[in-house]
Amino acid sequence: MINLSACPMNAQNLTAVLVYFLTYGRFPALDKLNRPLFAYGKSIHDNCERRAHYDSGQYVEQWGDEAHRDGHCLYKMGCKGPVSFQNCPNVGWNDNTSWPIACGHGCIGCAEPDFWDKMTPFYAHLPGFPGFGQGSNIDKIGFWASIGVTTAFATHTLVHLGKKLVGTGGDHAPEGPPERTDEGGAE
Repeated sequence: MINLSACPMNAQNLTAVLVYFLTYGRFPALDKLNRPLFAYGKSIHDNCERRAHYDSGQYVEQWGDEAHRDGHCLYKMGCKGPVSFQNCPNVGWNDNTSWPIACGHGCIGCAEPDFWDKMTPFYAHLPGFPGFGQGSNIDKIGFWASIGVTTAFATHTLVHLGKKLVGTGGDHAPEGPPERTDEGGAE
């Protein structure tokens, strides 16, 4: 049995499963809940259009505030995208017209088992999910990534220079061009 969970199930995912079966004579790869990986293999958070705001620590604090109008992350308002797996950000609903997060509403995790019980309250973030609850400050990440890259290049340069010095016996005086003889050739 193929599980196409959601509330309601997305017709594009059903069509894709049927076309895959008719084309290949078998069903697509499935996750542990028998959901097709092409549709349920990544979290909603991974492909969310508001993800950059999460990474920058920019959240909606209250419905209708400036951050909400500017499209910031809805995690603090109860969005379950980090723990929900479906392709809503890619296929949307109503022929990809929109989807809840694009409309300014957080994901309620309707593709997950027992979402009515496990994802409530819908308008409060869920405690206890490692890695979620406070966004990473993208400036700090960028700073430390720059330090790492600079250190790697400096180390590479020093190792290269050290090998070059060892290969020349420590004498790093530049060699001049070969001396020419009277015949015009090199000695």
